[in-house]
Amino acid sequence: MSFDEEMFMNDSSVHPVLREGTRCEALRRALDACVSYTEKVATLRSVDTVDAFLASPSHAAVAAVVESMQMEDQYVLLVLPALGQEHVLTTIDSDAPTADLRARLSKMAEALKRVDLFYDSIGGVCGYQLKSLQLIAAGMEELRSSQATACISSETPAEVKAPQKTFLVPKAVDLAAEDGREVARAATLRGLRAMPTMAEIYPVGGAGDRLGLIDEVTGESLPAAMLPYCGRTMLEGLLRDLQAREHLYYRLTGVQLTTPVAIMTSDAKGNNARIVGSLERAGWFGRGKGAFRTFRQPMVPVISVDSGRWLLSGELVPMMKPGGHGAIWKLMKDEGVFDWLDSQSRSAALVRQISNPMAGMDTTLLALAGEGASRRASFGFMSCDRHVGAAEGVNVLQESRVAVTSPDGTPAGHRYAYNLTNIEYTEFDRLGITDCAAEGAPGAAQLSVFPANTNVLYVGLPAAASIVQSAVESGSSERLMPGLIFNLKKKVAYTDPLTGEETAVRAGRMESTMQNIADFFVDEFDAPLSPSEARAQLSTFLVYNHRRKVTSSAKKKREPRSTKISQTPDGSFYDLMRNAWHLLQLCGVQTMPELGSVEQYLARGPGFICLYHPALGPVWEVIAQKISGGALHQGSEMVLEVAEARLRNVDVRGSLLVRARAVVGHTARGADSGSHRRTHSPHHAHHTHASHASSHLTVHGLHHSEAGVTLGGLPPVPEAANGARGRSPSSGTGSRSDGAGHSDGGAGSSGEDRLVFSSRVGRVNLVNVSVANAGVDWAHAGNVYWKHSVARTEALSIELLGHSEFEARDVTIAGDHSFVVPDGYRMVVTQGAGGGIITDMRPLHLGRATWEWRYSVDTDGAIALEYATAPSSSTPPPPAKSSVVNATFMGGGSSAKLPASASAPVRGSGSVGAFAAQMSLSPLALDAYGEDTVDQDHVLEYIFHDVASWIV
Repeated sequence: MSFDEEMFMNDSSVHPVLREGTRCEALRRALDACVSYTEKVATLRSVDTVDAFLASPSHAAVAAVVESMQMEDQYVLLVLPALGQEHVLTTIDSDAPTADLRARLSKMAEALKRVDLFYDSIGGVCGYQLKSLQLIAAGMEELRSSQATACISSETPAEVKAPQKTFLVPKAVDLAAEDGREVARAATLRGLRAMPTMAEIYPVGGAGDRLGLIDEVTGESLPAAMLPYCGRTMLEGLLRDLQAREHLYYRLTGVQLTTPVAIMTSDAKGNNARIVGSLERAGWFGRGKGAFRTFRQPMVPVISVDSGRWLLSGELVPMMKPGGHGAIWKLMKDEGVFDWLDSQSRSAALVRQISNPMAGMDTTLLALAGEGASRRASFGFMSCDRHVGAAEGVNVLQESRVAVTSPDGTPAGHRYAYNLTNIEYTEFDRLGITDCAAEGAPGAAQLSVFPANTNVLYVGLPAAASIVQSAVESGSSERLMPGLIFNLKKKVAYTDPLTGEETAVRAGRMESTMQNIADFFVDEFDAPLSPSEARAQLSTFLVYNHRRKVTSSAKKKREPRSTKISQTPDGSFYDLMRNAWHLLQLCGVQTMPELGSVEQYLARGPGFICLYHPALGPVWEVIAQKISGGALHQGSEMVLEVAEARLRNVDVRGSLLVRARAVVGHTARGADSGSHRRTHSPHHAHHTHASHASSHLTVHGLHHSEAGVTLGGLPPVPEAANGARGRSPSSGTGSRSDGAGHSDGGAGSSGEDRLVFSSRVGRVNLVNVSVANAGVDWAHAGNVYWKHSVARTEALSIELLGHSEFEARDVTIAGDHSFVVPDGYRMVVTQGAGGGIITDMRPLHLGRATWEWRYSVDTDGAIALEYATAPSSSTPPPPAKSSVVNATFMGGGSSAKLPASASAPVRGSGSVGAFAAQMSLSPLALDAYGEDTVDQDHVLEYIFHDVASWIV
C-alpha cells in the first residue's frame, strides 16, 4: 500500500465507502501477485485486520477451525477480515461445538468459493467487493467528486479518450405494421427453417421476492419459476411453447427435433433443487434428461450502501442473493454450456425470462429466430411499445463517434461505431436520454419514442462465446458482466443476528444484465449511418410487435385492493385473455364476449376464459383454420388442451373443456415399452348409449390399475396391421440422428420415457354443436383466475385418453356432461329423435385415425391446412402434403436443407418421417403399423399386399 493510500484510509473525514475502496484496491493488487492459495493466505495473514482477528480471544474458536481447513477455504474466509468484514466470522456463542462451527464455516466457504471462481478475472471475492464499492461511489451524489475519482480506480486508462455517444431511435422489423402479417409470415418460415440450429436459454435463478410465493404444504418460500400460472408452473409453460414450435416443424417436414435447453438456476429459495426436481418428476417432459443442461449462478453478498459492510441472515451466514442474469454468459463458458451446444451444432439460441409467459404468442419467437438466422446476427431484441415514464428499459441505436489519429499522432478524422442495445430507465438522466412521446402514432401522448426492452432475445452463440473469451483474457468486468448496476435506493429490512436489533438499511448487490452483452457487438463504418441504413447493415437487430404478444410479466404480487396490475399474475392473465379475444376474432367467431375493464375484471373476473395448448398452433393463422365461426358468449369458458381439433360453428354458452392426454404424440419407453399391458373384456361390436338432454351423462367403465388402463364393458381394440399397436420401436430408440445432434425425440437406450410425435393423439371434431350449461360460478370466493382455479356449476367435459377421437355433429349438448374416450376408441355424439343425445363408441379401425390435418406452405408463405379423412380400403387418398418436404417451406438452397436423416435411403431401416417423405405416404397410413422406427422392407410388404390403395 502506498503512503498516499495509507493516509487516505486513516482520514476520518473520508466517506467509509471510499476508505474501504482504497483498502480493496491495494489488497487486490497484492493478491493478484500470488500464484497459489498458500501465498494468498500468507499475504492475508500479513494484513493488520486479519492478524487482529486471529489474535482476538473472542474469535479464538472460529480462528482455530479456519486455520485447520484446506488452503482454499482458509483463503475465502480470511479475506473477510482483510476486507473489513470480520463481523461475518463472529459468533455469539463462544462455546459452540467445534463440529458445528466447522459445518457452518464449510458451508460459507463453499458459497464464497463460487463467488471467487465466477469473479476470478477481476480478483474474486475481493474484486466483487471493490467493483461494488466503485458502483456505489459512482451512484452516490455526495461522492461524485474528484476525491472519489482519485481513490477508486477505473479500468479505462485516463489517456484513452471516451467516444462521443448518441442514442437514436432504432428501426425495427415491424410485425405490427400494416404489412406486418406478410412480414411475420416470411420471418416465421425462416424461423422454422432455422430450428435445427437453435437452442433455448432460460435464466430462472431469480429469487422472486416480490411475488411472495409460498408452498401451501410446507410454508416455504418459492422461486418465481414455481408460480402456478394457468394451472402449471412457469417453467412448464415455456417448455410447452417450445414443444409447440417443434411440433409445427414436424407437421411440415416429418422430422421431430429435440431442442437443447440450457437453464440457469440459483440456490435462492432452493431454486436449483426445485427446478431439477420438477423436471425429474415430469419425466423431463418426454425430452430426455440429455436435452437439458442446468447451471447455477452464484449467490453474492448483500452490501450496505452507506458503510460497505455485508449484511447477515444469521450467525456465520452472510445475506446472499442471485447476482443478476448478466452472469449467464460467463457461467456458460465456465460450466461448458457453450461447448455442449456447439457439440449439437447449435449456432444460435432464443433467450426467455421465466416471468414472461406471453413471448410464445403467435409468431413472436419464430419471427425473432428467423430474422436472426437469416442475418447470421450476433444479437437481437424482441421489442414492443412502451409508455412514457414506464419503469422499464428501452432499446436504442447507439452511435459512437471515435477520433482517429494517424501514425504520426495527427488527427485523421473519425470513425462511427453502431450497435443496438438496452438502456435501463434509471440511466436516462445520466446519459442524457429524454423519454418523450412518439409523434403521429396512436396514443402519441403516452407512447414513448423508444421501444421497450423485453429481454426476449436472440443470441449468436459463437459471437457471445468470443466476447466472453476475450473478456476473460483481458480481465474486463464490463464484458464479463455486462450492464453492471448497483441499486442504491432499495431498503432491506432484517434482524441483525449479532445484536438482535431489527433495522432497515439501504443495501444491494452488484448485478449485471444479460441483454447488455449487446454493447460489445459493435460494427464500425467510415461514415455515419441513418437508422434505416443501420437496420440493414448491423450484426445486431430489432423486431417489433404488439406489446400483448411480446411481454406481460408476472413478477410481483398485486397489493390488496389495488387496481395496478402491471407485472402481476393478475395483469398477465388479463393480457392473455386480450390475446384470446383477438385470436377468436381472427377465427371468425360471430358472438364475441367482452373482457371488461381492469376494475370489472378484478371485481367479478374476466368476461370469459379461453385457453388452449400452444400446439393447437402456435401460429394464429394455423389455429384460425382449425376453429371457424361459432360463438363464445359472455361469461363462458372454452379450454382446448388438444392439438388436433376441428371446430365449425360451435356455440358455447357455459363451459367447454377438452383435454387430450396425448396432445402431440405417444410415449415410448426404451426396451420396456412392450411390457405396457391393457386388458380388454369382450363385448359387443360397438357400444351405444342414449340419454335425455337434461340428464347428467358420464361415459364410464374405466378404472386405472398398476398395469395401466383397464376397460370394462367395451369392445376390444384390434391390433394394428403388424400387431404392433401401442408398443415402441423394436430398436428401443424410436429416434434418428441427422449427424448434427438432432433427435426425433424417441426413447433413449437408457429406458427413459420419451415423447414421440405421431398421429396417435386425441382428436376432437365438433360441427354445428351448441353447448349450453351453467359453466363457471363467477361469484365463487375461491376463484383465482390467473391460476385457472375456478369453481364450476356445470360443464361439458371431453377427456381423450391416448389415441382416441370425439366427434359431435348437429347436436345440442345441454347440462353437465363428462365424456371419457378410451385409448383406441372413437366416440360419436348425435341428437336423438326425442331431443336427447346418442353416443356411439367403437374401436378405431386398424388403430388408425379417421381424419387429420395436413400441413403445407402456400406460395405466399402462409401455412395452409387441409382437412383429410382416412381412406377406406377401396379409396386411395390424395397426396399427403404433410409428409412431403414442401419446397415452399424449405426455400431451396443449401442453407435450407433438412437434416441428413430426412434423406435416408428407402431400403433398410429408418424413420417414418423420412420414409413417408420419399414414398409420399400419409403419416396416417404408416402410423397404422404402429412403428416409429420401421423396417421399410417389412412395411413395403404390407403396403403392397394389404393396403396397396394407400400408395399415391
